[in-house]
Amino acid sequence: MTRPGRGIGTDQVSTPWFESAQLEAYLAQSAFDPETERFIRDFARDGMALVDLGDEARGLCDQAVAETDGYFLKGASRVQDAWYRSPAVRRLATWPRMSQLLYEAYGREPFAFQTLNFRQGTQQPIHSDAIHFHSEPERFMCGVWIALEDVSADAGPLVYYPGSHRLPVMTMRGAGVNTDQPGYDDYESTYVPRYAESLERAGLSRREALVKKGWAFVWAANLAHGGAPIQTAGTTRRSIVAHHYFADCLYYTPMYSDVEAGRLRLRLPPDVRTGRWRWPTKNGRRARLPAKLVVAAWLRDVLRRPTPM
Repeated sequence: MTRPGRGIGTDQVSTPWFESAQLEAYLAQSAFDPETERFIRDFARDGMALVDLGDEARGLCDQAVAETDGYFLKGASRVQDAWYRSPAVRRLATWPRMSQLLYEAYGREPFAFQTLNFRQGTQQPIHSDAIHFHSEPERFMCGVWIALEDVSADAGPLVYYPGSHRLPVMTMRGAGVNTDQPGYDDYESTYVPRYAESLERAGLSRREALVKKGWAFVWAANLAHGGAPIQTAGTTRRSIVAHHYFADCLYYTPMYSDVEAGRLRLRLPPDVRTGRWRWPTKNGRRARLPAKLVVAAWLRDVLRRPTPM
């Protein structure tokens, strides 16, 4: 076995290294520095890892807050793709050390394709990102949550279930949605409760992430996570999430897909670092995309407009 190269197509690994049966052999022949090996081992064991991005990144946190606070003063609860207008958000989302760690853990080149900025905790139901963003080959997606301030226990911190990334990926049809065109209502009414039931059967423990400013909480595509209730009204939990895909995959949105039948809602994601598209591929070849998807992506990247929600 050799270390994965940065080539494309059939030369790429088909399973992320940290989830591979060959992980120990990979680590033995790679001779990583202690920090990198610890990151990969934490990721393999728990489906998440904590990374100190360093003092330079901490210095950007206040800038990221200043560049995005105006959206929240107008009533937004989150802002999607603030990286289009905020240099600090873009730099944090594409932090070089983070990209290096993800490359070594997955064996493919990572790229951030979306950012979300938050002022307060989301209080989201427990879910797996593999229902929102996924890939073929599967599991080549992850989330990087960066604390822009120290997170307190009463601010609705992230909650997660270590080891849940090893559970089978639950699709909409697997959750009991028997339609070839599932939607958000099906997600709320069927997926969310069925996913909670699957976690209860698995008997996994729940933890809270009290992350310090300038640290990143990184999670695998299938890790169960959400937001704890906010205990003190008005308490802030300023943060950025940068969702990442990996090179030369097919990218799609499972919530709106019938995965078992092969009807996928494909995506044409941008690369936050370069601002260019990352065209999806299958078996080393560029995928055919609906014209309306390409037009929507072109309009999105011409306007370069963050979306307050």
